[in-house]
Amino acid sequence: MSGSHLFNLLEDVVVDVLILETRREPRQRMARLLAGAPGVRCVGPSASSAELLAHFHASPANVVFLSTRLQSDLLLETVRALMTSRADAEILVFGPPESAELAANAIQEGAQGFLSCEPGSVGGLALGGSSNSLLVPVPRAAEGQDISLSGRELEVLRGMSSGKTNGEIGGDLHLSEDTIKTHAQRLFRKLSANDRAHAVVQGLRRNLID
Repeated sequence: MSGSHLFNLLEDVVVDVLILETRREPRQRMARLLAGAPGVRCVGPSASSAELLAHFHASPANVVFLSTRLQSDLLLETVRALMTSRADAEILVFGPPESAELAANAIQEGAQGFLSCEPGSVGGLALGGSSNSLLVPVPRAAEGQDISLSGRELEVLRGMSSGKTNGEIGGDLHLSEDTIKTHAQRLFRKLSANDRAHAVVQGLRRNLID
């Protein structure tokens, strides 16, 4: 989902937004981008977990963006602290596709989704209508809802979780790239996944992969 599509999620309500991004330039640019979104009343950028939590306790926000660049234990502690303070806060984790496992752990703690961004996007949000960002909402699996992947689909999913391309997975499994794409499309359908990052998050949540 591009930055403009993300704005569509916000335009129906008035929200206050907090951002935790350790890098100064992406943090500032992301804040400027979100400040121009319809429905956004206030944006508070933070460089550390302590700063973000201080802002949140002083004035709880509706939406909080957390960068996966934060040290993993601290990221999870931050999610837990936010949920303790305001259980209805929308917490979105953002970072590169290879941080999907960390994002899945954050979702287990209460975050609502993973904003997957390719290198070159700004603070996890695309600019200028680019499509290199995708908001991946990850609903909790329903009780007793089982997903069955074939052995080959599991191998492909494990390759995705390691950040390998379809060509690299095909090389490992001695299969063509087109065959890997076919397996990928099947496992996407079974997991109701939008893309590779979403599939990995779903696989981790359902204990299909480690």
